[in-house]
Amino acid sequence: MATRRFSLAVVFALSLVLTLAGCTGSINQEEQLKAITLQIQNAVQLELDSLDGDLSAAASQLSSTGLSGPEARQILNGLCSKYPFMIDCLTADAAGKMVTVAPDEYSTYESSDISTQDVTVKFNETKKPLLSQMFPAVEGMDAVVLIWPILSEKGEFMGTLSALFKPETLFAETVEPMIKGTGIALNVIQLDGLSIYDSEYVDTGKNILKDPAFQPYTDLVELGTKMVAQESGSGGYTFINHATGKTAKKQAFWVSVGLHYTVWRVASVQQVAE
Repeated sequence: MATRRFSLAVVFALSLVLTLAGCTGSINQEEQLKAITLQIQNAVQLELDSLDGDLSAAASQLSSTGLSGPEARQILNGLCSKYPFMIDCLTADAAGKMVTVAPDEYSTYESSDISTQDVTVKFNETKKPLLSQMFPAVEGMDAVVLIWPILSEKGEFMGTLSALFKPETLFAETVEPMIKGTGIALNVIQLDGLSIYDSEYVDTGKNILKDPAFQPYTDLVELGTKMVAQESGSGGYTFINHATGKTAKKQAFWVSVGLHYTVWRVASVQQVAE
C-alpha cells in the first residue's frame, strides 16, 4: 500500500510540473507578444510624431515663402527626402488646387483639383491638422495623407501642406526588422475594420469585419469587433496558418497609434504554442 501511495504521489508531482511548465510557456509567449507590441507602438508613434512636427515646421516656413517658387519646392523636397516611406509632399491653395508637388516625378500633378475629395472636405470643416483614412489619391494609389494648414503672418488661411504615404510602407520599414525571426505577424486596421498593413502581405486591403473570407471565422470577427471598440487588449481566435494552409489557434495583443483623432489599431499575432 505504501508503494502504491508513493507511485501516485510521483505521478501527481510529475503532472503538476508538466502543467506548470505548460502554463509558464504560455505566459512567456504572451509576455513576449505584449512586449514586442509595445515596442512597435513606441517606434511607430515616434515616427508619426516626428513627421507631424516636421509638417508643422514646414507649414510655418511656407507661410513666409508662399506656396510656390524655388524656396517652397526646396522645403517640400527636404521634407519628402527625410522619410523614405513618403510618396510626395505638396502645397494646395485655399480653393483646393495642387500648387507645388515634390519630388519632381510627381510635379505633373500640379494644378490638379482636389477640392471635392472627402479628405479635403473633412479638412475644410475645421482647417486643423488632419491624418486621413485610406483614400484613392489623384496620384493613382490608395494612401493616407497628413495635412497641415498654411497661415499667413496675419493668421489668414493660405492653403495646405500635405504629405502622402502608404501605411504599409511606413510599417514595413519601421516594424519588419523588429519582428523578423520571432514568429510574430502584425496587422494594422482602421476603426472601420480595414486592414492597412499585414506583415504577411495577405490581408492588406481586406476588412476584418465585412470581408466574406473572414465570415466563417466567427471568433476572428468577434475579436475584430472588440479591437475596433477598445484602444488595447488581447484575445484568441482560430484562423488559417498561411504557411501550412491548416487552421491554427492564434493569440493577439493590440494597441493604438495615430494623430489628430485618427487612430489605427496595431495587432501582433502569434500561433499558440502546442
